[in-house]
Parts: sequence; structure tokens; C-alpha cells
Amino acid sequence: MRKRKTNFIDLTMEQVSDLVQSVKKCNLSEEQQKIILVLIEQIVDIKRTSDERKAALNRAKRLLGASTEKDKKAQSETKQNKKKGHGRNGADKYKITHTYNHEHELKAGSLCDLCGKGKLGKMAPKTIIRLIGQPAIIAELHRPERLRCSACGAIFTAKLPEEVGDEKNTASANALVAVYRYGMGVPNYRLATMQKAVGVPLPASTQYEMSEMLWTKIVPIHKELIRQAANSSIFYTDDTTGKILELMKDKEKRKAKGERVGIFTTGIVAKNAHTINLFFTGSKHAGENFADLLDLRTDSDTPIQVGDAATRNIPKNHMTNLVLCLVHARRNFYDCVDNFDDDATYVIDQIASIYKNEKVITNKAMSPEDRLKYHKKYSEPIMTKLLKYAKDKIENKKVEPNSAIGSAFRYLIKHWENLTKFCNTVGAPLDNNTAERLIKKAVLHRKNSLFYKTEDGAKVGDAIMSIIQTTISAEVDPFEYLITLQKNSKAVAKNPQLWLPWNYNKMLKSIS
Repeated sequence: MRKRKTNFIDLTMEQVSDLVQSVKKCNLSEEQQKIILVLIEQIVDIKRTSDERKAALNRAKRLLGASTEKDKKAQSETKQNKKKGHGRNGADKYKITHTYNHEHELKAGSLCDLCGKGKLGKMAPKTIIRLIGQPAIIAELHRPERLRCSACGAIFTAKLPEEVGDEKNTASANALVAVYRYGMGVPNYRLATMQKAVGVPLPASTQYEMSEMLWTKIVPIHKELIRQAANSSIFYTDDTTGKILELMKDKEKRKAKGERVGIFTTGIVAKNAHTINLFFTGSKHAGENFADLLDLRTDSDTPIQVGDAATRNIPKNHMTNLVLCLVHARRNFYDCVDNFDDDATYVIDQIASIYKNEKVITNKAMSPEDRLKYHKKYSEPIMTKLLKYAKDKIENKKVEPNSAIGSAFRYLIKHWENLTKFCNTVGAPLDNNTAERLIKKAVLHRKNSLFYKTEDGAKVGDAIMSIIQTTISAEVDPFEYLITLQKNSKAVAKNPQLWLPWNYNKMLKSIS
């Protein structure tokens, strides 16, 4: 038997209310009215539950990374307009390890072999890039010659070059292991498997010892970054769940004592003249880690803090100018697009207009003051219109207040002041994407390496990750930087402020 096709009609809460009133006015018995009203109520509940489930599913998919927040139309246009590329990089994109110049058998100034009339002149050499494969860590064997005196038995050993020390694990090996593990999220066991396969064993335990050795040399840099970060003008904060086996094993004991059992990784991006990225893993929330950082602050100005509306992200006993992330507000509507298309799409389009204004500001390289004036002129009216639109939907019951779309509108209304700081505060960002991009590095590390074994291990990992990500933000090679810090560890310990990613090259030149 063929199923009958069902026609669906999307009704607003206002239309449902009018329908109920019409039923009450009809010439129906009290029993008939009761049956119809109950049926209407049940249908509305079923539709509401279905919409909530779809919105929750969209939210879950987004959190799991199954989809982006670009609308399907924009994705289609991007795909159509995308130019095909060959995927190759020019020679200027490569960091060249060795350059070999090959001379021609013919010499400049000699006669042409073909015509015998013209003379050969020099031109720019041809460029050929060759990619050479080798294991991540290679092993060198040094065999200094030894001589023994036949009379006294004295042994004379040949001197090794200055760059060859007594240590087995070199500065470059320590740096590479750290960059793989804490910069790229490659777990120790995976690197150990690869190294064993190529004949250069490097057990996971040895890799951690190498990272710990590196950490002892770079602790002064980490402390200096924290000190300078504390006095920044803008902070982006975010956190995610963390895993430390040592704390997880004591979960029941800590729970019995009334202590917090959750484990978190906080990411803080501090911006001033330079960008400093910091990680903190443990039982503290983002707000508590941020408060610890602000305890070191000597600047009396109130800093800008960018984040979401969660109270656990707010530092206690410290005053900050809180800016809420506009993208967080947008996501609430994005999750409702499938079920509340008109309202959700309208809000998303309005927020898109604000980002177009931000793009104009970036392209024109406006000063922070001019940026504020531009947003005040062009973006504030959009936000004011959105607030009026949201209040109309909630106050006139055009949407169910507790539905997904209703919650999105209520969030916009409740946090409107902090969501519009970019219209009245110099330098206030639109969103917290900067911290969210940083925290993805911790998520990648957690996903691949699963956990830290101890709190000390988390301390080592956080310090190395902080330095690597700060170095990358400064557009400096973290591998070379970590090697340099190890080779100059005494000078680094004495004056760490002179060996930061953005100024260490000056120090190298001054001592060379």
C-alpha cells in the first residue's frame, strides 16, 4: 500500500494563537473544542521537540567539526569561483638547506659554439628544487682516533670538532622531538614506531626525557613571556577539557573531599606590541588561570578580555572590559537555519554585513580610533536593528521563548551591550576566533597523544607549547629558535628578555 504524501505547514506562535481563538469562537460543543485544542497543543509540542532535536544535532555536528558555518549558497559560489591550481610552490617558498652551484664547461666571454660569432654572457642560473627524504632523527657515528704510548701507556685521543659534544641527544634532536609532539600533535609512540622502522630507535620514554631536558633550558623564556603577557592590553581566553592521568586516578578521592574533579586546558592569547600564546592545563577554569596571570600585572589600565558568556571565564578580583564573541551569538542562529530559516538567515545576513565592514577597515589599514568611528557609523545601526528585531520576536511571542531560536534571540538581548563593545571601545575585537584557533592546538595534542601522565608532564608540555605557538605567531622557525635557546642557555637564563622570538636574532648578531 502506497504511503500518502503529507503536506506540512510551518506556523508561527502568533498563527497558532489565532487558530486557538478561532476554535473557541466556533459553534462546537465544549467536548469537541477540548479535543481540537488538545490536538493543536500536541502537534505544536511535537513540532517544537523535532525542531529542538534538529538544532541540537546541528550544534553537535558543528562541535564535532562535521560542517562549517558557511551557508550552502556561499559554499557553492566559492566552489564555482575557485580557480584550479597546480599545487606547486616556487623556489622562494622553500627554506634551502644546501645550495650547490654547478659551473658550465663553457666560460663567459667565449665564442658561441653554434654560430661562432657572438660571445657568451652570464645570465641568472636555472633553479632546480630537489626534495631529499631522510628519517626525522638520524644517527651520526664519531670515532676519534686514539694512540697509546708503548712505554708509559698514556692514551692520546683526537679532539672532536667544537660542534660535536659529549651528549647523545643533541640540541637539534631535542628541538625536533618537541616540535613534533607539542607543536604538531605527533604522539611519542608514533614517532618511536617510525624511528624504529628506519633503524634509529627512539623510545617514547627517551623522547620525554629529551623534551624535559629542553624544558630546563627554556624555562626562563616561558617565565618572561608570562610576565610580558600580564601587561598586555587585549586578552583572548578559551578553554577545553584536558586529561592528566595522575588527577584522573584520584578523581573519587577529590570528589569525596568536595574538590573539583574536572580537568581543563586554558588557552590565553595576549596582544600588545607582540602576540603571546599561553597554555595552562589542570583543575583550574579559564577565569582562574587568567586571574593568576593578572596578579602579575603592573599596568594600571583596564585590559580588554574577549571570550564567551560563561561565568567560569571571568577572573575574580580583577576588573576587565569584557567583550563577548559575536560569532558565538551567530552560531546559535546557525544551528536553527534548518528549522527557523527566515529568522535565522536574517540575523546571519545582518552579522555578515558587520564583518564586511571589518574587512573594509582591514583593507584600508585604519587606526583603532578610525576603526571605532567606522563601526559606530555603519555597524551600530545594524546591531540596534537586530536588538529591535529580537525584542519584537520575544515580547510579541512570535517565537517560543524556550525554543532554539527563542534562546538565540534571548542570548542576543541579554548580552547586547557586551556584544557591541566594538562600536564603543577602541580596539575591541568582533570575536574570540583568535583564542579558538589557539585552543585547537591543545585539542589536536589531546586527540593524538590522549593525555598527560602527571601534572609535571602537563607543566612541561604547556611551557613548550606556549613557546612554540608564540614563535609561530612571530613568524619565526620554532625548530631553529629552540636550538638557539639550548646552545645559548647561560645567556638566556641571565637576560631572557633579550632572547624572545622577535628579538633573539639581534642578540645572535651582537655575539657573533
